[in-house]
Amino acid sequence: MEILAIIIATAAMIFLYFTPSILAARKNSNNKITIYLINFFLGWSLFGWLAALYLALQKNNSKVRF
Repeated sequence: MEILAIIIATAAMIFLYFTPSILAARKNSNNKITIYLINFFLGWSLFGWLAALYLALQKNNSKVRF
């Protein structure tokens, strides 16, 4: 029973860690590769995770501006 609790807690932590990447994939964000990389490499820090979450929650801007 204790092992099941550890497995569930670990899965929940992994899901929470990759929430910005999951949101970017679901929204089909224009900068999802950037969000994935920030989340994977800098997500361990609160700043990196918040930056990835901020980018994931931004609206897609498909217009190209010069």
